Amino acid sequence: MSKDEVVVATAADEGYAIPLAVTVRSLLDSLASDTRLRLVLLDGGITPQSRERLTASWADPRVTLDWRTHDIRAFDGLPVDGHITAATYLRLMLPKLLPRDMKRVIYVDSDVLFRRDVTALWAEPQGGAPILAVQDLAAPFLDSELVTPNYAQKFPYLAATRPIANYQALGLRPESPYCNTGLMVLDLDIWRNEQIADKVVRCLKDQAQHVLWWDQYALNAVLSGRWRQLDPRWNQGAHVYIYPSWRVSPLGREAFERLRDDPWIVHFCSPEKPWRYGCRHPFCGEFYATLDRTAWSGWRPAAREDEVLAAHRRYLAKVGKVRFRQKVKNAMGALRGIWKRAA
Repeated sequence: MSKDEVVVATAADEGYAIPLAVTVRSLLDSLASDTRLRLVLLDGGITPQSRERLTASWADPRVTLDWRTHDIRAFDGLPVDGHITAATYLRLMLPKLLPRDMKRVIYVDSDVLFRRDVTALWAEPQGGAPILAVQDLAAPFLDSELVTPNYAQKFPYLAATRPIANYQALGLRPESPYCNTGLMVLDLDIWRNEQIADKVVRCLKDQAQHVLWWDQYALNAVLSGRWRQLDPRWNQGAHVYIYPSWRVSPLGREAFERLRDDPWIVHFCSPEKPWRYGCRHPFCGEFYATLDRTAWSGWRPAAREDEVLAAHRRYLAKVGKVRFRQKVKNAMGALRGIWKRAA
């Protein structure tokens, strides 16, 4: 491997072939002309036909394609659900699958859209951290209620107040930031020396009854307090559009508006995805424009109203429950105030 190469890895199965095509095409479209790229593709079951179309979509003299396979049966027993398949866990195998002369890698999920040259991310100092990542806007701390003054008024739109519900039993601190692991810069030597992948898998099995958001739960549990935060624009989650205003988000006004309007990487991490019919994500247009630069040019999702509505209802139900719980807390807080004054 050349010392001047940027190394990026992603993982997908056949169900994610189309978003994978866009992820890599957008990566190449935004790449500096003098940057060399080694692209590690963790194949979780892509058909030969799709692999041929993907390879044709990414023809570029700057890129070296490095296809890697791993038996996903090794992840039997780990939680999966809907669009989350066993291929999700392939990223944990990067330190074992990659040669030891690879010291560092950028991992990104296969449902993103690059809008900035990844060379700038590669230049970020690792600082001795096992991973660099972005704080999750949907669940910013291990216990947002404990660490946030006026929590009930400030954070009515979080997806999870305690994304690691048993953080106290694990000896973790409530103020520790919680990261989204759809974008990570890994120090592979630290991962190998500390056997972090094995610890993450063990955590998933030992804490199965507490797991929320799959291996993201375990990565945050195992690496709590040890990861370094990146600019939020490197991983814009779809939850930013749930917040009606910066005032009820974990960000200040300027940071919120930058993240919403000019992200560097768009992460399509909600059930509404551009390759599914009826998606209304603000960056759908850029997704399709990039798709039209691949072997899937002209493809658009067919109407599958039953599937889309079911996914959308699940998502709205989750957000609705969060809002309902928040309204109950607000009402109880008001009642407690009345009782104290009456006493």
